[in-house]
Amino acid sequence: MLKRPKPHPVLSLLRLSFTGLLLLHVFISAWLVATVDAAYTEGRPAPTEIHSIVAVDKDQTAIDVKMEKATSFVLYSLQRDRQVETNASDENTEGDSEVTASSDTDWLGLGRLFVTTSFLLLLVAEFAVWKGFKWARAWRVGAFSLALLAIFILFPTAYVADLGGQSTAQNSPGFDLENSAFAHPEANSDLNLKWLGMELDASFSGYDLGLVQPENRTNVSLAVPLNGTPDAKSFIAFESTFAIEYGKNLDALFVVPFLWLVFPASKPTSTNLEEE
Repeated sequence: MLKRPKPHPVLSLLRLSFTGLLLLHVFISAWLVATVDAAYTEGRPAPTEIHSIVAVDKDQTAIDVKMEKATSFVLYSLQRDRQVETNASDENTEGDSEVTASSDTDWLGLGRLFVTTSFLLLLVAEFAVWKGFKWARAWRVGAFSLALLAIFILFPTAYVADLGGQSTAQNSPGFDLENSAFAHPEANSDLNLKWLGMELDASFSGYDLGLVQPENRTNVSLAVPLNGTPDAKSFIAFESTFAIEYGKNLDALFVVPFLWLVFPASKPTSTNLEEE
C-alpha cells in the first residue's frame, strides 16, 4: 500500500493548481442539460413529434428544437380558428400581467452568480491553506460544501424558478396548447427522480374549440361530443417527457477532496496577533 506523501510547499502548490484546473473544467462546461420529447398521440396534429434540448452554462441557455412528422401539425394550425385563442387571452389579460410582473427576477442570473462566487471562495480557501493561514482547512471544507450546494442545489432551483417566467414558457413545446381554448381538458403528470437528475412525464388532452364550428362551441363546452360526430374530431391528445440532468463534467468536483489526501498541506502557521 502506497504511503501518503509528507506535506511540502510544492505539493500544496500542485494541489492549488489542480484544484483551479478542475474548477475551470467544470466552470466552462454545461451545468444543466434539459431534454423534452413530446408527441401528439391523437387528433389532427398527430403523429407530430417535438424534440428539444436545452444546455445551460455560465453564459447562456442554448435551445435546439426539432419537429418531426410536422405536416399534420402544419395543417392543424391552418385549420383551427385562432380567434378562440385570442378571446381566451383577452379574458386573462389581467392575470397574465400579474404573472409577468412577478417573474421579473433574473433567477438564472442569480444562480450563475452563486456558482461563480462559491468557486472563487473555494480557490481563495485553497490559497489560504497553501499559505498556512490558521483555520484555513476549516474554511476550505466550508467553501467546498458551499460550491456543491451552489451548483447541485441552488442553481437547479434557480433554473426551475426561471422556467416560471413567461419568456421561457413561450419557448417550450406545447405552449400553444396551454393558451388555446379547450373543453373538458385533462392533464396528468408524474415526477420521477433519477441519478443526478429528474424526469417529468406529462400528458394533456381535450377538445380544441378552435376546430369546432362557432355555433357548436357552447354545446361542446357543456357536454362531451358523441363519438362519430364532427365535433368529436376536435379531440387532441399530447404527451411529453421532460428530463433535467446535471452536466456530465460536474462530477469532477468530487475529485477535489482526493487532492487533499494526495497532496497534503503543511501545518498551519498561527496568524494570531497576540502571538505576533
